[in-house]
Amino acid sequence: MRKIFYPQSVAVIGVSSNPRNLGRNIVLNLIDFGFDGIVYAVGPNGGMFATRRIYSSVLDIPDHVDLAVILVPARFVPDILEECGQKGVQRAVIETAGFSEYSEEGRALEEKMVAIAQKYGIRFTGPNSIGAINMENGFCVPFARLEPQSNAGGVSMISQSGGVGMSIMNHMTKEGIGLNKFISIGNALDTSAEDLLEYLIEDEGTQIIFMYLEGINDGRRLMKLAKRSPKPVLVFKSNVGKLGHNIAASHTGALSSDDQVVEAAFHQCGITRVHDVTTLSNYMKTLRLPPLTGNRLAIISRSGGHAIIAADACEKTGFTLSEFPQEFIQEIEKHFRASVIKLTNPLDLGDILDLDVYRRIVSETLVRENVDGVVFLHTSVDKTERNNNAKLIGSLARLCQEQNKPIAIYLSAGEDEVDSLMEQFDFPIFTRIVETFQALKLSHDHSQIIAGTSRKDEPKVFSVNHKRVDELLGLGLSDNRNLLLDEAMEVLGQYGVPTVTSAVAISGIEAQKVAENIGYPVAMKLISEDVLHKSDVGGVELNLTSGTAVEQAYDKMMVRIHASYPKAKLDGVMIQSMVAGGRELIVGGRQDKQFGPVVLVGMGGVFVEIFEEATIRVAPISEREARAMVDELKGAQILQGARGQEKFDIDALVEVILRISQLLVEFPQISELDINPLRIKPENKGCIALDARIILN
Repeated sequence: MRKIFYPQSVAVIGVSSNPRNLGRNIVLNLIDFGFDGIVYAVGPNGGMFATRRIYSSVLDIPDHVDLAVILVPARFVPDILEECGQKGVQRAVIETAGFSEYSEEGRALEEKMVAIAQKYGIRFTGPNSIGAINMENGFCVPFARLEPQSNAGGVSMISQSGGVGMSIMNHMTKEGIGLNKFISIGNALDTSAEDLLEYLIEDEGTQIIFMYLEGINDGRRLMKLAKRSPKPVLVFKSNVGKLGHNIAASHTGALSSDDQVVEAAFHQCGITRVHDVTTLSNYMKTLRLPPLTGNRLAIISRSGGHAIIAADACEKTGFTLSEFPQEFIQEIEKHFRASVIKLTNPLDLGDILDLDVYRRIVSETLVRENVDGVVFLHTSVDKTERNNNAKLIGSLARLCQEQNKPIAIYLSAGEDEVDSLMEQFDFPIFTRIVETFQALKLSHDHSQIIAGTSRKDEPKVFSVNHKRVDELLGLGLSDNRNLLLDEAMEVLGQYGVPTVTSAVAISGIEAQKVAENIGYPVAMKLISEDVLHKSDVGGVELNLTSGTAVEQAYDKMMVRIHASYPKAKLDGVMIQSMVAGGRELIVGGRQDKQFGPVVLVGMGGVFVEIFEEATIRVAPISEREARAMVDELKGAQILQGARGQEKFDIDALVEVILRISQLLVEFPQISELDINPLRIKPENKGCIALDARIILN
């Protein structure tokens, strides 16, 4: 990947003498941004542009070419790539559109391109992209004409959309956030977002990584990379619609949409997800500061009114104000011209005009053990202070790094002064008080997430009968059906999940005998590969207390099911002992197309899809993560014994979640799985699966 950002010679293919030709813009961008390598222009009609000869073919260039930027009509791209291969060009940025995103003919062209690239060992980005930028060496090849930035910053961007990427870069420029590298991946035919993320994690110039993604190619690799990244990874993930009919077979499918899985996966691996440009901007600013590891702040303000607004914002965002001892306050008061302001936290320093005194006060405040960070609110009151304001901000930026604690600077000044200072310093400057505190909250939350993901919690592995489970799944797959109820319950049993006492019957008389062996009262549940949701069609009878009741219930159930599903194959019923008491939950999981096995816990019973309340993790998970899933449920306090109520057996619930996580990892043939309901009993009394559904791929 480094060769894409640091070529020594570039051939821009698709340049002509036409003033509207976009290839010319690429050449001009390289010139204007001060590219430190050689630039060759290539176009079939030859000629001259920007004092450069336009070569008719890349093969005509007399010297070696490291990278080709290709912007020609789609039908010519395979031939151009072939010439690049013959020339020995090993890297390409393909900006041309009109491929698989446009038509089947375009898809066929992509197949040719991949074959040619593999033949010659060419790695390329795109097609259907806007190009790449490296501010460190002036490599700038978007086909849009760009205004050069003054300095390289620390933020690098991977964008699936060129247009979105360019708009965010414009916003970064406005906010004084320096760019390091940018790349638009478009159709990501060869080089993926994960490939580029892996490179940027190691790239010395990159301090913060931002990704705009519409789809995710390899979710598990993305998680693995992000989890080991020492740098913050921010992702704006769009295209958040739920999956369609293919997940409607189970409650788990309905509860775990693509976007919910993305949210869970990002949280697990330490990716910070953003949903709007303002939040993104605040993250890009505050993450350039040392991390805010605690919630105790000091507010230092030149204006009493701003101090009050800041105190309100501090409270609303969940921070506390550090307390200062009297001797510390008295030391600051020595700098006042008149004793007209009573000092506390926030520190109102409106009576001080010497900006160097501000620096000393901030320094003395920041080093205090009970201060995790400082918010400095500065109002520029006189145009003659402009140079001193710059000196103050520069000294605070150095102080921030020396003490490894954040100083968030809010500046009230003229627009031109703010713009000038943002351009001068690669240090965040905020222009809204509330956003200053919101940004610090993001920094604090991010540091907590990173602390959690850095823990080395290994998933527990249980001893199970893999052979028998494989046999049961094989029966279903060979018959091209999902598991029957009794088979699904046996799979759970083989994985150590406690299941209710049960047996199968295929007639009313047999059902009566089974019920007598189990002991009344009993439940009766339909077994049929053609009827997934039994309760919706009267396939469940509860609290049957006699043999007569059992036999009659069986006969009536068969009539109902035949009326609703006249062609359904009925495999009998399962008779189960009734389990009283406890709370009903759902535990399940499914195979996600991007992230693989995911596990879920939520509110169970018939209300599962009404309330749609569940928590999700990408499997396998550790015990800590399983407990966190339970804690995140809205009903967690009930399970934990809120207001003097009895506690439920959360330890047993956590173990079931872990066992289901292991099952989904070890048997990817299972497309979806529900235990609904799972009855959780009071503390130390366990939990028990009352019903199960296993959908096979």
